Amino acid sequence: MRYSGGREKAASGAVIPVIWYLLNLLAIPVIGFAVLVWLYLHSEGDHPLRRAHARAAVVMSVVGAVLISTGVGVAWLTLGNTGHFWSFGLVWAIVLHTGFVLWGMVALAQAMADKRPLFPARWL
Repeated sequence: MRYSGGREKAASGAVIPVIWYLLNLLAIPVIGFAVLVWLYLHSEGDHPLRRAHARAAVVMSVVGAVLISTGVGVAWLTLGNTGHFWSFGLVWAIVLHTGFVLWGMVALAQAMADKRPLFPARWL
């Protein structure tokens, strides 16, 4: 028997890659990224919405790691081991990490609503 608030169609499963993206950022970084890449590589026959969320999550994970590490690296090269470097490095890493977590939360809301992620369409 169907419930009155039940879905008309089957779920796309787009929530799964986004949850692993957030787990990668918040709880289990290396394992979360490995599972996320595995989900992306094995998403050939999946729902297109799930593939889009998986690709967006992998790209955002890589972009986040590159931005944080290069920003801290450039600061280290320019400022050296000074208090200015440590202040800048901490603020840089925290602000970028928070931004990527917020993107993940918006992507989770989009996935729960069966909508495409907020991401450039040509990269999906």
